Amino acid sequence: MGRPQRLWAVGAVLCAAGVAGLVALLAPSPAVPPPAQPSAAQSSAGPGWSLLALGGADRPSANAAPQAPRPPVAPEDLWHTLLTDGSLRGAELDGAWGAWDGRRLTPSADLRRRFDQLLTTLGETRPDELRLLVAWLAERDLGPPGAQAVLEVWDRYLKLQQHAFRETMDLGRPERWASVLQERQLVRRELLGMAWADAFYREEETALRQRLDRPPQTQSAAEPVWTAAAPAGLAPQAWHHERVVALGQEAADRLQAEERAQAEWEQRLTTARSTIEHLSRAPELSPGQRQAAVQNWLNQHFQGSERLRASALLGL
Repeated sequence: MGRPQRLWAVGAVLCAAGVAGLVALLAPSPAVPPPAQPSAAQSSAGPGWSLLALGGADRPSANAAPQAPRPPVAPEDLWHTLLTDGSLRGAELDGAWGAWDGRRLTPSADLRRRFDQLLTTLGETRPDELRLLVAWLAERDLGPPGAQAVLEVWDRYLKLQQHAFRETMDLGRPERWASVLQERQLVRRELLGMAWADAFYREEETALRQRLDRPPQTQSAAEPVWTAAAPAGLAPQAWHHERVVALGQEAADRLQAEERAQAEWEQRLTTARSTIEHLSRAPELSPGQRQAAVQNWLNQHFQGSERLRASALLGL
């Protein structure tokens, strides 16, 4: 699913339940334990990842000839690309690694925020490249032992994202939400360990538990549409604060990030329309040259599945 599309996926849950983000999960795919590596900065993820489940990539044609896998992009080059031409351009690294005393990494929600931001680049990056990038960034700040500690949590967190839960979050059956919460709590603690599961999910689980404990008449009371833009007269920062109070910090931050991504996508489409209109009318180009110029511009500014989506939205 492309980054702009995820806004509507998040929105559908939040509008219907008012508590989405509290149980946000990525699509399941077979988990593969990462191979052990001698150095954090040299480590990479093992085979078997599903890009479609973890952020998406173009599905290869059934008739396409098999291609030899390319070597991963060097992490420093990948980081530069993401910050200059990729989805993280203009952004800063979110969250934090957490406190590292030379022997132990202190569990904190800040590390999950950092992981979630980096996971949004899947589709632009391969999972093995992204793992190398996490190792490189962490080693730059914490040194090799600290980076290895971060990678151990990263691997467990991705395994959690790929877990196939038996209970699904059916927004039309609130009577099952307690079972959904219970299963997720058990799996989170099993895969992450008690301390990390508590640090990563305590706020969300507490908020959902509080909602489950409300009297029915309170649960059915009308609430604002949290996925909508800030109401007239209310500053965006104040609207974000209200979301935090109602939904929890993590859900509010994710909504804010998706809104920013959506606004960026719309701006890219606006620029594309203007550029394509200019190229299509360029008097110095023949019709064939105009078409080639448009396609070359699209290839330079949109990658993979987003190029297909942009072409459809632009009527090409």
